[in-house]
Amino acid sequence: MNKLIALIVFVLVTVLYVGYYEALEDGEIDTILFIKKHPTFQIKFYNIHANDGEIRKVEQLTEEERNWIIDYCRYLLGIDTDLKTQYDVEVCRKK
Repeated sequence: MNKLIALIVFVLVTVLYVGYYEALEDGEIDTILFIKKHPTFQIKFYNIHANDGEIRKVEQLTEEERNWIIDYCRYLLGIDTDLKTQYDVEVCRKK
């Protein structure tokens, strides 16, 4: 019984604090694991800058892309942002 409880706690902590995103490196897709700065049940994140080399303009982002960057920035980098300016996009570009 104690092993089962320990396993459940381990899985829960892992889900809450470990995330990943995929990045195109050398023609292959790599899975990048990271420790989240804040707990969340979201596991897969999208780094919009991992697959294209140029910085996207804040005006060009769709609402979905904006939410991806906000989540990535909060959980991977620990930065809370509304993503209103180009500077916000550039700050969240860190890999």
